[in-house]
Amino acid sequence: MSRKSLLTIAAAFTIAIAPADAAIVAFDLIGLGGAGLLGSNERPTAISPAGTGGEIGAGITFDNVSNILTTNIGWGTGNGYADLTSAVTNAHIHGPVAGTTLTDFMTGTSGVPSGFGIFTNVPAVTSSTNGVISVTRTFTAEQAAQLMEGRFYINIHTANNGGGEIRGNLVPVPEPSSTLLGGLALLLAVRRSRRS
Repeated sequence: MSRKSLLTIAAAFTIAIAPADAAIVAFDLIGLGGAGLLGSNERPTAISPAGTGGEIGAGITFDNVSNILTTNIGWGTGNGYADLTSAVTNAHIHGPVAGTTLTDFMTGTSGVPSGFGIFTNVPAVTSSTNGVISVTRTFTAEQAAQLMEGRFYINIHTANNGGGEIRGNLVPVPEPSSTLLGGLALLLAVRRSRRS
């Protein structure tokens, strides 16, 4: 088989397995204190003692075509985490945080964008140390780009910790396909051999 044929096959293989502008991006909650909604992720000061929380069910996803973020998070023993120290008073998405690095975004704080305030459609939010939030929020194009950089975070505020008891930055999950990477490696190898 000729080098040109190998190059064509490698290119076709790589293109066939590459997603065409993947529309759904998975997200994790992380911070300098660890993964999830944690008191150790709170800034400017970590909170201890604190409850814990994180993704449940379908998790957190972002549709990069419609710019809709879907959050499925929970906290407390009813969801496999530790109960908060007191009743929830607010639950927000905060951002965008200023800075240039993910560390800046995890150590910084920010206000709540218009329309991203308390998740009021979940009755447990205003009373429980153990609860769930499953909601969507629509981002502008600029906010969507900032979200993909990790500049937004979820903060659960309680009566004992009005500034926030548990926090986690929304960070996209990189999931490179090993098949895609293999196709790209083959393509590069063929190109290198062609130049020799």
